[in-house]
This record gives sequence, structure tokens and C-alpha cells, in this order.
Amino acid sequence: MDRGRVVAVIPARFGSTRFPGKPLTLILGTPMIAHVVTRAREARCFAEVVVATDDERIAVVARAAGALVAMTGEARSGTDRVAQAVRDLDAEVVLNVQGDEPALPPENLRVVAEHLRAHPEVPLATLALPATDDDLANPNVVKVVTDLTGRALYFSRAPIPYPRNPVAGVARKHVGLYGFQRAALVEFTGWPETDLERVEGLEQLRALAHGMAIAVLPAAGESVSVDVPEDIPRAEAALKKIGRGERVEG
Repeated sequence: MDRGRVVAVIPARFGSTRFPGKPLTLILGTPMIAHVVTRAREARCFAEVVVATDDERIAVVARAAGALVAMTGEARSGTDRVAQAVRDLDAEVVLNVQGDEPALPPENLRVVAEHLRAHPEVPLATLALPATDDDLANPNVVKVVTDLTGRALYFSRAPIPYPRNPVAGVARKHVGLYGFQRAALVEFTGWPETDLERVEGLEQLRALAHGMAIAVLPAAGESVSVDVPEDIPRAEAALKKIGRGERVEG
């Protein structure tokens, strides 16, 4: 395999519990999955942009947007769907790109892809941004702390580190983009769910529980996720900012 071959895989299923058909919901008149494909292609660092899905309706839209499609079976998580998709792909670095972030900054994709390509010894990489006091208090915002080399020590919905003696810049929020070396992706998806992962509801804790290092890199920008229909106006506002060349704020 080509050591430098990097692919983006966007897992997308139709049967979301909270938001059925979410990948096909219209954002400024365009299906959300098509926006995500466009953002990934704009990064210009991938040999292929692939949509991994179990639904032909999503596949049709993904192909029209310029993506390859990998039809997958049942999967316990988006990461497992990504692993299914790359079984027959020539790729050594795989980015798991969230399918519900239509305004994600392409620069974020480049940061992770380029780091993993340059550092094959790093199994897994993700991103973070400075956290505000509101972020620390919000359990829906995942926080991360790292060691002195930038490797993750822990992720939590709780306010970590606890600000008994606050130090500027220490508190950071996680940006949910993951890049794997291919071998690390296969290993990760072969492990069972761990207690830490189950308690916090955070898949990345499976990697830490098994001793897999996670590089936490500075994100280039913020993103907006669409978890429920009420999030659509925020996503549309973020896309309009992109169209005007403005920076997206979370």
C-alpha cells in the first residue's frame, strides 16, 4: 500500500433514533451529506472521499456530490462503519469525518491528515480548541487534557481539569474528528466496549483504556453539528459565513 495514501470516510446511516433521515435533510437546499462531501473535497488532501452507508438513497446523493460509496452492513458505531468501508480500499491513513457537520473547516481535515501522514508512529489523532467557562460547565461539550507531548490523558463531559487554581489555556474542548493509521483502526474496532467508554458515553476512551496513544492537535477552526432538527438554522448560518469568507464560531 502507498504509505502516503490518505482517505476520508464519512459514515452515514438513515435510521438515526433522534433524527431519522438526517444525512438527507436539506441545509440551504442541499442534502447535508453533500455539504460534508464538499467540505472534505475542499481539503484537497485525500486520495478518495468515501461515504459509508447502509442506504441507497444516501448513496445516490453521495455519488452525485462526487464521493465514492461503500455499502456497509450493520455497525455498532460510525467508527465500525468506517472500518467496514476501508476493508477493500488502498489506504494507510483513514479520517473518520462526521456526517452531520456541513460547515466543518477543511483546514481541520488537513491538520489531522498531514500529521498522521508525517508521523506513522502515531496511531490516532484528533483536535481541540480552547474551552470557555460555559464549555466547562456544559456536559454536552467534551473536554480533554493532555500530557506535555500533546497526547491525551483523558476525555470527559465533566469540567477537567477542575479549576481550583485556573491557568489560562489549559482547559480545552474536544473537536470530534478522528484520524487513524489503518492498523490502529482495525485494532480499535476489534476491541469490545470498555467501562470508561460506557460511563462517559465517549468512544475514544476505549483507545485510552487499551493504552493506544491519541495525539491532540490544535484545531484550525470551529464546527457546528446537526444533532436534531432545531440545529439546522445554526448550520445554515455557519454555511452562509463560509460563503462570505468569514470564520465560523461555535
